[in-house]
Amino acid sequence: MTEYVIFLIGISATVFSLWSTVPQISKSLKTKKTDDVSKWLIISLIVGLSLWVIYGIMKGDIVIASANAIGVTLNLILFGLKIKYTVQK
Repeated sequence: MTEYVIFLIGISATVFSLWSTVPQISKSLKTKKTDDVSKWLIISLIVGLSLWVIYGIMKGDIVIASANAIGVTLNLILFGLKIKYTVQK
């Protein structure tokens, strides 16, 4: 495979992976409810994606590092919404 094809696969993987968080953020902002979102899932994703960022930096792979940095950012936003909108019982 050419470097261009490999790059396109990486970018495509990034788009599909990150797009999964956007609808949840949008829904949370519209409904102001996050009771159905697991805080442990978000925390797990933040930790895992952060490790991918470190890995990407160490390997010198800008696609891995930047894609996962965006994922960390989106999940931090979702976690902030989770904290803000969770109903205290």
